[in-house]
Amino acid sequence: MIVENLLRNLGLTSNEIKVYLFLVSHGESIASIIAKRLEAKRTAVYAILESLEEKGMIVSFVKNDVKHFDAIEIEDIVELCSQKANEMNRLARSADSLKQEFKKIRSKGKIPTLEVRGKIKYYQGMDAVTDLVVETLDEPETEQLCFGHNTYYSDMPGNDWGNYVEKRLKKKMKVRSIQPNEPEGLEYQKRDKKELRRTYLVPTKEFGDDCEINIIGDMIAMFTTKGEEPMGMKMYNKQMAKAMRGLFELAWEKAGEYDKKKRGKPDFLNPAKVIQ
Repeated sequence: MIVENLLRNLGLTSNEIKVYLFLVSHGESIASIIAKRLEAKRTAVYAILESLEEKGMIVSFVKNDVKHFDAIEIEDIVELCSQKANEMNRLARSADSLKQEFKKIRSKGKIPTLEVRGKIKYYQGMDAVTDLVVETLDEPETEQLCFGHNTYYSDMPGNDWGNYVEKRLKKKMKVRSIQPNEPEGLEYQKRDKKELRRTYLVPTKEFGDDCEINIIGDMIAMFTTKGEEPMGMKMYNKQMAKAMRGLFELAWEKAGEYDKKKRGKPDFLNPAKVIQ
């Protein structure tokens, strides 16, 4: 049993172990005799012998015009085990050195996960969410309705956010945006005129910034860069988009009232009115 376990750990199958142990106990032999003694098909034995030879467990030679096979010596098995151990150690060292690189790839979302089902498209990973944001500019309509101030504009790699804004301005797509009354929201609002946008700020306790929702024509996009992994989705549905636009207009009217009261007095300067 110990010998069989060793051979199995060396990568031998059950049938290969039987053939190998036969050669160990009987010495050199030919395929037809091995097949007869083990009550196996000759073609199957030939395949097993070929596999054992590739694995370095047996040797073959021609004697009297007939091909013979013999098992390697025990010293050779010890050497083979040593080689495999060294190979596994090298593999372990390589895997350990690459561990950080794999983490970087995963964290940056270098391999976006996209799943398409009809008119719904799902995005997973930062690069995929970046693609989603840029794709919203492909819509033919020239007004974007926006709920929520997500941090994607600062998370996007390089100058992707600046490129997005430049492309939107060239298209002359206007934006109406409802944002939480936070430092980022104030900075965002200050750039409204330059970036063809109108922003209303509302109390943070009424409206958080963990997710953003965009409505453009019949398209609804929502995404977040918070949590363990950025993700988002985009869908096309005339009725749902109409309902979302209706909700936005109601929110826009109330947000205008909030913005008028709150202008110049952001929530982060009034801790008593912010949920702890």
